[in-house]
Amino acid sequence: MKKKLAAVFAAVLCCTQAFAFDVSPTQINTGIKEAKKVTVSQEFIRKLFNNKAMLDGIEMLSVTDDGKRLSSVRGTLSSPLSGNIGVAARDYVQENAALFNLPRSTDVDFLRMMKNFEKDGVNYVAWNMIIDGVFVRNAMIELTINKEGVVTLANGSLPQINEITNQISLERYQAIGLAKAAIKADKFRSVPEAELQIVAEEDGNAKMAYVTRLAVENPIGDWEVVVDAETGDIMHVNNEMQFHTGLGAVYVSNPLRCDVTKEELLHLTATTPTGKYAVVDNEDGPESNREDSIHIYEPDNTHFDEIGMYNYITTVHGFFKKLGHDKLDKPMKAIVHLGDNYDNAYFSPWQGVLAFGDGNKFNCLAREESVAYHEYSHAMLNSIKYLTYSGESGAINEGQADYFACSLSDDPLLGEWVVAKMQKPYLRILENDLHYPEDIHGEVHADGKIWGAVLWDLRKALGQEISDLLIYRSLYNLKSSSAKFIDGYNAIVTADKDHFEGKNIAEIDKVFVKRGIVASSYNGAVLTADDIREIRQFNEAHNE
Repeated sequence: MKKKLAAVFAAVLCCTQAFAFDVSPTQINTGIKEAKKVTVSQEFIRKLFNNKAMLDGIEMLSVTDDGKRLSSVRGTLSSPLSGNIGVAARDYVQENAALFNLPRSTDVDFLRMMKNFEKDGVNYVAWNMIIDGVFVRNAMIELTINKEGVVTLANGSLPQINEITNQISLERYQAIGLAKAAIKADKFRSVPEAELQIVAEEDGNAKMAYVTRLAVENPIGDWEVVVDAETGDIMHVNNEMQFHTGLGAVYVSNPLRCDVTKEELLHLTATTPTGKYAVVDNEDGPESNREDSIHIYEPDNTHFDEIGMYNYITTVHGFFKKLGHDKLDKPMKAIVHLGDNYDNAYFSPWQGVLAFGDGNKFNCLAREESVAYHEYSHAMLNSIKYLTYSGESGAINEGQADYFACSLSDDPLLGEWVVAKMQKPYLRILENDLHYPEDIHGEVHADGKIWGAVLWDLRKALGQEISDLLIYRSLYNLKSSSAKFIDGYNAIVTADKDHFEGKNIAEIDKVFVKRGIVASSYNGAVLTADDIREIRQFNEAHNE
């Protein structure tokens, strides 16, 4: 009999997502969206050109879809900041209040610092907008400050909120009940949560809402449901679950590429497959327990996949550790033999758990290294930055997970073993001819193939050692929540300048131009330094 997951976790769940190896039947498909022409507002242009200290240093700037606010700006954006970096960074934001769309009132502390840390000499500082103690949903300002104290990347600006148009009539438990009904949730995997937030609307109004987070067994997912705090109307639904599709006997890659070998199991802390960086749970029964820590089994034994998974997780942890990642220096729970004939694998960030099904049309998903590496890469990014699991931000999440899985296994093919039963050569491949934006489909795995191909192109152009480190460090620069591919480009360019002295920018630009991820693909929402120069010359010529 399958062991049941505990219904209640003692720890408070964090605000994250869950991501799958392959498309999940419960996943929200955003659909192909027709790109709208973006017209940058004259009011924004005025704010930009009033900021002469920043203007000459801008290399690329993008605006929100309505053309009224800053989305991201990259370049040499300040003189060196001095003193306490958190204080200096906040002063910088306030000095550029118009550009970041800060409220006029100075009586309210409307910025709450969320992050302030240094990594490899570069500082990352972020704030969330707050009104009367309540966070405004997805209203972030983020700065990257290089080793010289210069602001090199700024992401986000604050929404205009003139009025909150509703009242708080519901209790948290009522919002959770409405959210449960909306997704037809059958069984919780952990305690549901509801956080009161303010949701800004495009017209300058806002609403009080409960952001509920439901880890559900059926339909499987980490569901985020936003509920109007007065009416109970459902404002937003998204499945944030990121699916992937001693001594031990293991497949170090997968049954198609190698034979079973006996490998050293590193960092064990128990007689079961439990260690400093991995703890493996077998849903088919008790885990392997060997006093001598020698876990040798044949592939038809239920314990075989426990040991293989332990080896995969310690291997990928070591890979990211060498890149400088220390945010996952704790046991990562991984479940094998999940469910009955479950044809997927996932990372649940709300629980911090990886899970792998036995497969039905697929082969066992716990027996391919790229599946485990992919899911762990979701966990790695989740420990750095929150990205909405839809649209281009979801595709960036999937693409980076594909990239690191393939880079570590040194193979551009993903899911070879998983789909072998279906007589297919692979599930996804990073060596492809996909091009932005015409190959966008509106599904994160499909669109992630574009971003994964971009990163693989960088690997071929720069070599694995440079590209792995560059791409990893760029993740700290990503625009939170709703990042687009052009934000991923800015993140990589900024990382190259901050950590590699800009030596690779020419090759980086070649890759992004080849794939169509350029300013002109964003229908007026992105301005280059040349565009800004032309606007400036036009304004000066017309005395504007």
